[in-house]
Amino acid sequence: MLNRKYLALGGGVALLAGAVIVHACGPFFPLQLLDNRAGTLSGTPNNSFAYEVSHLVTPADHLFAPEAVHVPAGQQPVDPAKAMSAGLSPEQIATLAAMAKAADGDTAYAMGASVPEAQRLFAAADVDFGHALAACTSEASAAPDAPASSANPAAADAGASGASPATHAADTTAAQSTCAAREALLSRAATRLDAVLALPAATGAPRAVAAATELAAIAQARADDCTSGDACAALTAALPAAYAKPRTLAANGAPDPEGLAVASFGDEALTYLQNKQTGKQCDYRSFLNSTPCAAAIAPADLKQAINLYAQEAARGGNSGLQSLRFIAAWALERKARVASLIDDPLAQRLLVAYALAREGDIVNDQPASAFEYYGGYDNSYGPTGYADAARGDKGIKSNPALVSLVEAIQQRGIDHVAGADRLAALAYRVGRYDFAGALAAREHSALASWVSAKLALRRGDTAAAVQAYAQASKAFPTADSSVEPAGALLIKGEQAVLTLSRGQYIEALGYLFDAASRQDKTGLDDDSVSEVAYGSDMAYIAERVLTTDELKHFVDSRVPASAVPPVPASNASADAYYALPQTTADSLRYLLARRLVRDGRIDDALPYFPADNDPRYSTFSWEGGQTTRKQLQLRKLARDYAAALDEAQHAWLGANRAHGWFDAATLAKQHGMELMGYEQGPDYRDVDGAFAGGSGRSGVIGARVNRTSDAGAAATPDTPDTPDTPAARAEADLAGPFVTADEKRRYAASESKPLVRFHYRDIAADYIAKAADGLPPRSQAFAAVLCRGTDWTHNDDPSRSLAFYQRYVKEGAYVDFGGPFGTLCPAPDFRAAATFTYTQAWRDVKRDAGRNKKPVALIGLLIAVGVIGAGVWRYRRGRAQRTGASGK
Repeated sequence: MLNRKYLALGGGVALLAGAVIVHACGPFFPLQLLDNRAGTLSGTPNNSFAYEVSHLVTPADHLFAPEAVHVPAGQQPVDPAKAMSAGLSPEQIATLAAMAKAADGDTAYAMGASVPEAQRLFAAADVDFGHALAACTSEASAAPDAPASSANPAAADAGASGASPATHAADTTAAQSTCAAREALLSRAATRLDAVLALPAATGAPRAVAAATELAAIAQARADDCTSGDACAALTAALPAAYAKPRTLAANGAPDPEGLAVASFGDEALTYLQNKQTGKQCDYRSFLNSTPCAAAIAPADLKQAINLYAQEAARGGNSGLQSLRFIAAWALERKARVASLIDDPLAQRLLVAYALAREGDIVNDQPASAFEYYGGYDNSYGPTGYADAARGDKGIKSNPALVSLVEAIQQRGIDHVAGADRLAALAYRVGRYDFAGALAAREHSALASWVSAKLALRRGDTAAAVQAYAQASKAFPTADSSVEPAGALLIKGEQAVLTLSRGQYIEALGYLFDAASRQDKTGLDDDSVSEVAYGSDMAYIAERVLTTDELKHFVDSRVPASAVPPVPASNASADAYYALPQTTADSLRYLLARRLVRDGRIDDALPYFPADNDPRYSTFSWEGGQTTRKQLQLRKLARDYAAALDEAQHAWLGANRAHGWFDAATLAKQHGMELMGYEQGPDYRDVDGAFAGGSGRSGVIGARVNRTSDAGAAATPDTPDTPDTPAARAEADLAGPFVTADEKRRYAASESKPLVRFHYRDIAADYIAKAADGLPPRSQAFAAVLCRGTDWTHNDDPSRSLAFYQRYVKEGAYVDFGGPFGTLCPAPDFRAAATFTYTQAWRDVKRDAGRNKKPVALIGLLIAVGVIGAGVWRYRRGRAQRTGASGK
């Protein structure tokens, strides 16, 4: 069954076209920490942007945005529309739908006599409010950032729309009349909404939050309509209380299935994002496109908006998250923008968080590379998916914008730093190591210890790095709030890399097993840009570094078998089986089982194979217009394989031994991946052999084990640049720092024999040759066995396929197989082969007798006379002896 964790076959979702450059290609293999050990240990510690902005503030209530509410597996999220109509009859729901189409609120209210009062009042108010929003629209027709002349904005609007000045004057007069009607509509709506809030709690609660939200919108509309004077100031000053009302109601228990209370933070934030010169509101496009509207926002107002969006994001509101993302990206474009914000602790933390998680360094002197996401096609850039200069990769330099941010905060003084551990990580990334160390020393957090570990490694102080990593992972798997769950796993993975480099192989395997097991349970953060393949690095150590007995002891002591899940319903699709969880523990036990088989310890391997009734190990095929499932009985296959080898090695008769070799060859050919395949190179069972690479030390193994090139030409394994011994291959595969000589020795010793892709196919071919050796050359079984060998090897190893055929031609008797040799191969007749020698001898006697009848008759007569003569002689001698004895 395909191990799907290594293939990202689904497409990503673009939040906004043009927001970031994303490269797409496939297949995608997750990042392996051991591929670039120096890069792994020197990479910048960081959290995802989503995690950071959700922790900028601590909510004072328990409100959550609907998208942040956890939905248990198998359940559907709450449908707001259904939740709002809960308790209403179908007739009442239909009445509310008809009320929404009424000409005015009074008409709507009259229609709703059968509807509960709270819904009736709100529906009528909503009709008036909707009409009010449609009124007085000429002022709103201009785009938020449309150019306008400060001397005559009306003329600018007229020019933009293509209308003449006279026509525009007429439209303005009409708009003034419409605006007068708007206030009447707003007043009537507000009166009914106030009535909703005045109802007893049990009666008004279903629409209380919605009523308060619409009242805040009315207050905002009145403030926007106001032109000047103290009255306008009073309206603006009242807005925060109006927006806070729905939050207070929801926090006190009023139903809010639409998430209006959390959304009110974003609605309120918009009131601060205004161009004071034009009175226009700036939306996300203003920040995305760096328009004059965004530039005209007062820094104090922008900080207020940031705080409100942070409140929304802290409660799981995705709108708040995206708004902060746009603002942070815009601010980092200019030093002046950064300088205007970093005196606010919240804004400072926002900029540092964005810089760490969403902005890369400069690749090959190309400024645009700072915004390129490499994680989808090139994992060499590290877990963030963005270029990270701290990793030391060639051609990558620190992003000047990030250097400026660190320097600007540093100039304000260390006592004015907000989130010292986050800034320490950024200072480390841009090469300000002394500043990073001073900041890390001020914090007692997992992130600060993580940065300290990196700094210690830069100094060459491995002992201090080990201690700092231990401190950083002390609370694994949860760590503390300074590191998100994905970061806690990465700390564990980096611990494994450092531990492996010190020759502590079993401990390194333990760290990776812990991280991979935890990843089974937590999955990926939706904001993560690159999955880390802890299980792949774990498999490398288990398969190529530990001895078989070391691995067996680790599994016996730390890796129990998981429970066999129930078989899905009989009509379940293949997806239902794919959804059954295969844990890291399952994978490691199964890896051990196959390694024991390769070592010839099949009896020891049996308990580590998945149970024969485990539905997670199934194959699917398309037969008769439907998908058919077949249960993989892996333990049975292993027992059958052991029995075949036992017969091959210990049967008395040569034909029976040949039968054993043939059965073993068949199992190795048809089920070799399941029985003895390497998890990584050269077989790559982790992707069902679909690719010759992708995991383990795939940089060189993938090309080395293929017998033919992509063009089909014969490979040349003896070219000068191809290592020709296990030791030389270990040197090539494990180049770079943080690798011990002993690891290379172990790696060489555990190399596949033979070192070819799907190595078990060569083993099957060897068994075919042994089966043929034990058979009479002119028997049908001899020809049938070689026919099968020719068939099996003609694609993988044409030279060996030819050798099988040539042996048949040279030694075997002609057998009509009904087609070209090696295409239609019958089952070998081992029973006939067992008596073939005697049967053939008797046939030869009969044949020779038929050809030489007279000599044969004469020989037969002589033999008969001799037998009769001998009988007569023995009879007479015995009689004489009996007579002599009686005379005495």
